[in-house]
Amino acid sequence: MKTQYVESLQEGDTVNDYFVAVRKDLREQQNGGKFLGLVLKDRTGEVGGILWNNAAAVAKLFELGDVVNVRGTVATYQERMQIRVDQVLPLKVGEFDTEDLVFVPADAKEATAKFRAVMESIQNEWLRKLTGAFLSDDAFMMRFTTAAAGKKWHHAYRGGLVQHCWEVAEIAQTMCRLFPALDRDMLLSAVFLHDIGKIDEMTHDLFVEYTTPGKLIGHLNIGADMVQRKIDAIPGFPETLRLQILHCILSHHGELVNGSPVVPKTLEAIVMYHCDNLDAQAGAFSRVIEETRQKNQTWSDYLGLIERQIWTKEGLT
Repeated sequence: MKTQYVESLQEGDTVNDYFVAVRKDLREQQNGGKFLGLVLKDRTGEVGGILWNNAAAVAKLFELGDVVNVRGTVATYQERMQIRVDQVLPLKVGEFDTEDLVFVPADAKEATAKFRAVMESIQNEWLRKLTGAFLSDDAFMMRFTTAAAGKKWHHAYRGGLVQHCWEVAEIAQTMCRLFPALDRDMLLSAVFLHDIGKIDEMTHDLFVEYTTPGKLIGHLNIGADMVQRKIDAIPGFPETLRLQILHCILSHHGELVNGSPVVPKTLEAIVMYHCDNLDAQAGAFSRVIEETRQKNQTWSDYLGLIERQIWTKEGLT
């Protein structure tokens, strides 16, 4: 039974518990020897680790995504906690509880229900058939509702993808009220389908990592292919709707530099891009602020991805 979680570790603690190994780097010491850098994860967060003795041999004992029992001591290095590791032992299935290791939000089922209700409000006959083909596919929905939306930046937890899509759908419906020219059914269909390629782009087990198809093709192309196959199974599906929905998927990163093979060229596509980006960035900022406050800090660590720190708005009177 797991008793020590990342969120409760304090400097000086003796650690003897299990975690998921999500990173391992075998590096050179100045004296020519090796040391092993680690990142260890459970349902409450991640912590770094470093092992100095027998590093090369220990690195061969486990792979990324394996559950390992770690013995060591918690210390502070460059203002961050890490475990000075003495021993790493891989565990077998049955020797650990997955629920200790994977964060699942308490309202995961509620988010799925709310999202499904929004999708079932689509009125267009053909788009109802298309989205319904996914909603009625139990194997797909099992993967969709348990997938993460990202590896690190936003909604990076089990159930994060459906939570993200529901939030984007809420933003999109507000946009439809503000801009009546928007095709609500097309926009909502795009919200559902824009990120479905992520179920194959990444693994969604004990930790999130990019798959070979994810690295080589990416979720925009994977998702567009999934949608095209569903469309092919719907006789008479209108060509204009096919082009619009695929364009929304392929352009939803907004710019070529961000990985979109095309830029948005319809009203629904440009709104889709901004709704998606707004939810992703607001969600990520919210996470960083919460984590920073938990550390009793006013400013976050420097975030290389967005080249800035984030202020919690605390610390001033």
